[in-house]
Amino acid sequence: MPSSKNRRSPAKTIAVFLSWHEPRILKGIARFARERNWVILFDNAQPKSWSPIPKKVDGLLCLIGPDRAAARYLLNLKLPMVALCNSDEGLLGEQLRILQDDTACGQMAAEHLLSLGFENFLTVGKKNRTFFRDRILGFTETIGQRAKVIEQVWIGESLAQNSLRGPIEAAIRKLPKPLAIFSPSDVTCVHVMQCALELGLKVPEDVAILSTNNDELICDFSPVPLSSIRLNFTQMGFEAAALLDRVMRGQGPKKNIPPISPVGVVSRQSTQIMLVPDELVSKALRYIRDHLSRPLPIEEISEHVGVSHATLGRLFRKHLRRSIKDEISSGRLEKAREMLSIGNLPIHKVAAACGFSTPNYFNHVFQRAHGVTPRKFRLAAKKVHDE
Repeated sequence: MPSSKNRRSPAKTIAVFLSWHEPRILKGIARFARERNWVILFDNAQPKSWSPIPKKVDGLLCLIGPDRAAARYLLNLKLPMVALCNSDEGLLGEQLRILQDDTACGQMAAEHLLSLGFENFLTVGKKNRTFFRDRILGFTETIGQRAKVIEQVWIGESLAQNSLRGPIEAAIRKLPKPLAIFSPSDVTCVHVMQCALELGLKVPEDVAILSTNNDELICDFSPVPLSSIRLNFTQMGFEAAALLDRVMRGQGPKKNIPPISPVGVVSRQSTQIMLVPDELVSKALRYIRDHLSRPLPIEEISEHVGVSHATLGRLFRKHLRRSIKDEISSGRLEKAREMLSIGNLPIHKVAAACGFSTPNYFNHVFQRAHGVTPRKFRLAAKKVHDE
């Protein structure tokens, strides 16, 4: 007879209640479930039509919108529960949550559009949704005084009917061009893009559009392929399952769980443009981007452009509000993020390909900029992709 020491505890049964289908979250949950040998009950519920959750369930993971009936039903189950994001708008009360860093998402969007040279901005969001407000707040605070024009349009739940797009069309008509538009939703951005195209504007020449969530099916097949902030939904699902596991073991967190950082900008046609009114700066930027993989003295750049180091530096500060050195560093970090996110090249080779003198220096600069080492960034990014 096997000893109790060697006897495995019975598998936990976990119900997953989602008000909409997000396969990247499900993948993260499934990955953790395999590690713990959980039995998972997936229920992609729709309002008022979900199947009842069985009584013999040990824990619950949920993602719902502001649906009072769904929230009441889940709370009445009296199960250990972890919510994913704050899309229920408080209806689940003080339940433990795993959140995306929505403010950082807006900050990343702002920095990307500013780096392209835009000075006129429009945001489009749903005022009754917390994650919309937080992403737009991060965006507008980062833009700050660097914008000539920044305007916000708040919309209702849907833009499916053309008659609901009036405020967006009015804003796009009146705002100076070229114009950069940010919205925290891929679906919303597709409607915004359709407004711009129907007004006879070109994307991205007249209007550049940047979104969030990076739903590849939506982004790749929008009228103009849509740039979007990649969020780490897979890590979100994994961390939510890990948190629920701790709660069921009586080891709940003693402090708030840090929100999950966005991975980066996935650049597609809708923002693939560089706006710089000065031809010398534009020529310098092209040279920098083409030579990031090797040491790049500022004197070499200014010689290529045909002006003195001091003159080019003044032009950079005037038109880009940053130094030549900052532009080189930003370009190298952007290239490094992309290589770490999509490839398997060893870290020391990524450092060399991005023009960093040594792996240790690359590690130091990357961690100072992003709060994590290149290795940890890569591990987090890998959780985003289907493997």
